[in-house]
Amino acid sequence: MVIVKWMDKPTSEKKPEKNKDKEPAFMSYARYSGIAFQTGIVIGLFTWGGYELDKWLDTSPIFLAVGLFVGLILGVYYSIKDFIKKK
Repeated sequence: MVIVKWMDKPTSEKKPEKNKDKEPAFMSYARYSGIAFQTGIVIGLFTWGGYELDKWLDTSPIFLAVGLFVGLILGVYYSIKDFIKKK
C-alpha cells in the first residue's frame, strides 16, 4: 500500500521556459562569419594599401609592415567591438 502525502506533490508544475533572448543558430553563424569577413577585409585592405604605398614611394617593406600592423589592430578592435555589442 502506497500512501502519498499531499505535501509531497508539487503545487504547480512549471515547464522550463525557452530563453527568449537566445538568437537562432543560423543568426549566430551569420553574425560570426560576418565578423570574420570584416576582419579579413580590414587586414587585407590595409596590407594592400601599404604595399601600394611602398611601390609608389619605393620604400620596400616599411609601409607594408605598417599597413599590416594597423590592419591587424583595427581588425581585432572591430571584431571585439562587434562580438560584445549589445543586441
